[in-house]
Amino acid sequence: MSINALLSTVILVSFIVTLVLAVGSYLAYKMREKRRPAPLRGDAAGGPMFFERVYPAGPARRAPDASAGD
Repeated sequence: MSINALLSTVILVSFIVTLVLAVGSYLAYKMREKRRPAPLRGDAAGGPMFFERVYPAGPARRAPDASAGD
């Protein structure tokens, strides 16, 4: 076997092993993601878990600006 054939085989095998490991890692990630428990609280849209959003009762009022009349 010549050195060219040997190096080509090494490169090909390393490429195939890399692909197999990448697919295996992706599958392990997806399996782990499915096992993750559901959040304990919070709304389904991903809202805040510990705080309640407060909205003002009416439109905000601005103080009169002295430079606005110029």
